[in-house]
Amino acid sequence: MNHTFLLSGATVDWRPIAQGPGTSSSAVAAERGAQAHRLAKWRAEPGRYERPNGMPWSEVFVVYAGSGRLRYADGVVALLPGVVIDLKKGVPYVLEIDHALEKFAVITL
Repeated sequence: MNHTFLLSGATVDWRPIAQGPGTSSSAVAAERGAQAHRLAKWRAEPGRYERPNGMPWSEVFVVYAGSGRLRYADGVVALLPGVVIDLKKGVPYVLEIDHALEKFAVITL
Protein backbone atom coordinates (compact mmCIF):
# COMPACT_ATOMS: atom_id res chain seq x y z
CA MET A 1 0.00 0.00 0.00
CA ASN A 2 1.42 3.40 -0.96
CA HIS A 3 -0.14 6.74 -0.09
CA THR A 4 1.24 10.18 -0.78
CA PHE A 5 0.61 12.93 1.78
CA LEU A 6 1.29 16.63 1.34
CA LEU A 7 3.20 17.82 4.38
CA SER A 8 4.50 21.39 4.73
CA GLY A 9 4.88 21.70 1.00
CA ALA A 10 6.87 18.47 0.64
CA THR A 11 5.55 15.19 -0.73
CA VAL A 12 5.96 12.28 1.67
CA ASP A 13 5.92 8.70 0.43
CA TRP A 14 4.01 6.53 2.93
CA ARG A 15 5.46 3.01 2.93
CA PRO A 16 4.19 1.34 6.09
CA ILE A 17 6.21 -1.40 7.74
CA ALA A 18 4.21 -3.93 9.74
CA GLN A 19 5.03 -3.82 13.47
CA GLY A 20 2.51 -6.43 14.63
CA PRO A 21 -1.16 -7.30 14.14
CA GLY A 22 -2.95 -4.10 13.08
CA THR A 23 0.13 -1.95 13.68
CA SER A 24 2.47 -0.32 11.16
CA SER A 25 4.69 2.74 10.81
CA SER A 26 6.65 4.68 8.21
CA ALA A 27 9.58 7.10 8.49
CA VAL A 28 9.04 10.68 7.30
CA ALA A 29 12.07 12.61 6.07
CA ALA A 30 12.31 16.14 7.48
CA GLU A 31 14.83 18.93 8.05
CA ARG A 32 15.88 17.15 11.26
CA GLY A 33 16.98 14.03 9.38
CA ALA A 34 15.70 11.01 7.50
CA GLN A 35 13.69 9.65 10.43
CA ALA A 36 12.90 12.64 12.61
CA HIS A 37 9.20 11.75 12.43
CA ARG A 38 7.24 8.55 11.98
CA LEU A 39 3.62 8.07 11.02
CA ALA A 40 2.14 5.09 12.83
CA LYS A 41 -1.11 3.14 12.91
CA TRP A 42 -1.40 1.24 16.19
CA ARG A 43 -3.86 -1.30 17.54
CA ALA A 44 -3.93 -2.77 21.03
CA GLU A 45 -6.18 -5.33 22.63
CA PRO A 46 -7.92 -4.74 25.97
CA GLY A 47 -5.56 -4.64 28.91
CA ARG A 48 -3.29 -2.40 30.95
CA TYR A 49 -0.14 -0.97 29.33
CA GLU A 50 2.17 0.67 31.88
CA ARG A 51 4.89 3.07 30.75
CA PRO A 52 6.59 4.10 34.04
CA ASN A 53 9.34 5.95 32.13
CA GLY A 54 7.16 7.20 29.30
CA MET A 55 8.41 6.64 25.77
CA PRO A 56 11.72 7.68 24.15
CA TRP A 57 9.79 9.96 21.75
CA SER A 58 6.98 12.52 21.73
CA GLU A 59 3.71 11.49 20.12
CA VAL A 60 0.46 13.11 19.06
CA PHE A 61 -2.29 10.65 18.23
CA VAL A 62 -5.98 10.53 17.40
CA VAL A 63 -8.12 7.61 18.56
CA TYR A 64 -10.37 6.31 15.79
CA ALA A 65 -11.76 3.11 17.32
CA GLY A 66 -12.19 1.51 20.73
CA SER A 67 -12.21 2.94 24.23
CA GLY A 68 -10.20 3.20 27.40
CA ARG A 69 -8.34 5.67 29.59
CA LEU A 70 -4.93 7.30 29.71
CA ARG A 71 -3.73 7.89 33.28
CA TYR A 72 -0.89 10.27 34.07
CA ALA A 73 0.30 12.34 37.04
CA ASP A 74 -2.24 15.14 36.52
CA GLY A 75 -5.31 13.06 35.84
CA VAL A 76 -7.23 10.75 33.55
CA VAL A 77 -8.34 11.25 29.94
CA ALA A 78 -11.08 9.12 28.36
CA LEU A 79 -9.89 7.53 25.11
CA LEU A 80 -12.76 7.54 22.61
CA PRO A 81 -12.93 8.01 18.83
CA GLY A 82 -12.00 11.59 17.92
CA VAL A 83 -9.91 12.30 21.03
CA VAL A 84 -6.46 13.75 20.32
CA ILE A 85 -3.64 13.11 22.82
CA ASP A 86 -0.26 14.87 23.02
CA LEU A 87 2.26 12.70 24.91
CA LYS A 88 5.64 14.24 25.69
CA LYS A 89 8.87 12.25 25.65
CA GLY A 90 9.65 10.58 28.99
CA VAL A 91 6.34 11.38 30.71
CA PRO A 92 5.06 8.32 32.64
CA TYR A 93 1.56 7.07 31.82
CA VAL A 94 -0.72 4.04 31.85
CA LEU A 95 -3.13 3.03 29.08
CA GLU A 96 -6.16 1.08 30.26
CA ILE A 97 -7.95 -0.30 27.22
CA ASP A 98 -11.54 -1.56 27.54
CA HIS A 99 -12.29 -2.27 23.86
CA ALA A 100 -9.57 -2.85 21.20
CA LEU A 101 -8.07 0.60 20.65
CA GLU A 102 -6.87 1.93 17.30
CA LYS A 103 -5.00 5.18 16.83
CA PHE A 104 -3.04 7.08 14.20
CA ALA A 105 0.06 8.88 15.49
CA VAL A 106 2.76 11.32 14.49
CA ILE A 107 5.88 10.38 16.44
CA THR A 108 8.76 12.85 16.87
CA LEU A 109 12.14 11.35 17.75
